[in-house]
Amino acid sequence: MRHMLKCAVASAAVALFAIPAMAQTITLRAATIAPKTSIYNTAISLPFAEYVSRLTDGKVKIEVQEGGVLAPIFKIFEAVEDGRADIAIGPASFLGGKDPTNLMIGSFPTGLGVDSILPWIYNGGGEKLLQEHRRATMKMHTMVMGAGPSEVFAHSHKPIRTVEDLKGLKFRTLGNWAAIIKDGFGAVPVVVPGSELYSMLEKKAIDAMEYSMPSENRALGFQEIAKYIVMPGIHAGSWTFEAAMQADKWDKIPKDLQDKIHLAAKLVTFESLNSIIMQDFAALDTLMSGKNELIILDATFRKKAKEAARKWANEAAAKAKAEGNPWPERVAKSIFDFQDRWEKYSPYLVMDYQSEFTKK
Repeated sequence: MRHMLKCAVASAAVALFAIPAMAQTITLRAATIAPKTSIYNTAISLPFAEYVSRLTDGKVKIEVQEGGVLAPIFKIFEAVEDGRADIAIGPASFLGGKDPTNLMIGSFPTGLGVDSILPWIYNGGGEKLLQEHRRATMKMHTMVMGAGPSEVFAHSHKPIRTVEDLKGLKFRTLGNWAAIIKDGFGAVPVVVPGSELYSMLEKKAIDAMEYSMPSENRALGFQEIAKYIVMPGIHAGSWTFEAAMQADKWDKIPKDLQDKIHLAAKLVTFESLNSIIMQDFAALDTLMSGKNELIILDATFRKKAKEAARKWANEAAAKAKAEGNPWPERVAKSIFDFQDRWEKYSPYLVMDYQSEFTKK
């Protein structure tokens, strides 16, 4: 009897000390790339934090810090590596071009569009490739978290209707698109932060620039200072963000909570793509009713741009492979094979689409 009593007391003590451990909240600090009021946070980072809290019953809390608080916006992945942040929320391209993989896997010029990006991510192996790459090369666990639609191709002082119009054009852009338009079409890429664009465009220090989607561009007022608005944004036909953290930290989170965090990321990815499109529609009401001239890039322009973009990717992949990096080739093949298959079979789909805007 005494032995049973001792066992009961011991069990009660174990249970008592176990309660705080089970109830302990996991708090993760997230470094982002923009102000909290930006669409990148209001449609992506903040909803992610809310979903994680709801799905885990408050067991996981994500503290979203706006861009520049935990790290400079182009250093958010480094902040995760050195412990200043637990999660980096942003685009793969912010890792730069040292590994061409990062200039392909989140968004690729003339690559996957708003109709095909999510099928590739979740059904075509895109997210799995991203996760394999991060584990193998950065010792990080990541997940696709957030997606968005096509950007505006350009706000420009000069008309852009053919690829020949790009020759000599001082065009603000970033990443692989800068290399593609320079090497393929003789443009003069100007790489500057987004904060300098309005002033540079106003002073005509640049001829044209690309920045973001219609909703973001309208809010910044680029349409007020450049006559031409060129669409669609084939340089960024669709794009994704990711939420990345150190693999060893992720692996310590209980499996049931990992599954719920991943579900939250997936929900935000689907919702952000659609919500941003609707905000862009509202912005287009303004842009199309203004004094700007709209230019729609034709099939010839898109075909030549696609050929130049794939040429860049194949050459970058071959160079990387020769240096012992097989990832760009794997990613390029996955994207291009999926895109070609999508284009081949998608005509069976009914889409509410027309090739030209109709202006009232």
